[in-house]
Amino acid sequence: MNLRPPPHHNIHSSGGGGSGRREDCWSEGATAALIEAWGDRYLRLNRGNLRQKDWQEVADAVNSRQTGVKPRKTDVQCKNRIDTLKKKYKLERSKPPPSKWPFFSRIDSLIGGNASVYKKHPSVTFTIKPKTASLLKEPKSTESSFDDDDGDDDEVRKEHRVEDVGLSDGAACRELARAILKFGEIYERIESSKQQQMMELEKQRMEFTKDLEFQRMNMLVDAQLEMEKSKRQKHLNRSGKKQ
Repeated sequence: MNLRPPPHHNIHSSGGGGSGRREDCWSEGATAALIEAWGDRYLRLNRGNLRQKDWQEVADAVNSRQTGVKPRKTDVQCKNRIDTLKKKYKLERSKPPPSKWPFFSRIDSLIGGNASVYKKHPSVTFTIKPKTASLLKEPKSTESSFDDDDGDDDEVRKEHRVEDVGLSDGAACRELARAILKFGEIYERIESSKQQQMMELEKQRMEFTKDLEFQRMNMLVDAQLEMEKSKRQKHLNRSGKKQ
């Protein structure tokens, strides 16, 4: 009895074409292409979660950059690969720097501490509305069923506009005139108060000078009287000695 050995099964048949590689095996070039494609859409969505359509676009971008006969990447494989890269990044970040992982700097710029550099600042738009438009606003007029009256309506609207502008200019001039008059009155009161104060000070100075002069005259008169008394006393003393 002949015993035949059992047939050998090809263990690489599931790898696709006997290549011996897994369908979800990622090369360094494919990983770099994946990070670029995912990073562009990640920033475009303001660092939000990608939808299934976005992941399909990422997979198409990765497949278009691959060369040679390789299994095409699916959207699920791309998403799983990004999750794996994020875990790898967290592990590398916990180690002492610098990291030798070739994709560390790019992923760090997307989800790490330097991610704030790539954030878009909201733009602020200012709208300035001219106030003169309200002055020249046309008043509402009743519509006429006759076409011949359009010219008259235009003339009436022009007259209204001129009157509105004239009234506004006149009111502004009146307000300006009132302000000037009020300022003049205040200035006149201030000057009058200053003049009164100066007159009071001059009056006090003159009175003080007069008092000083009066005191000086009294002192001179008193001194002369004392001198006369002294002379008389000496004269009397001399005449008494002679007798």
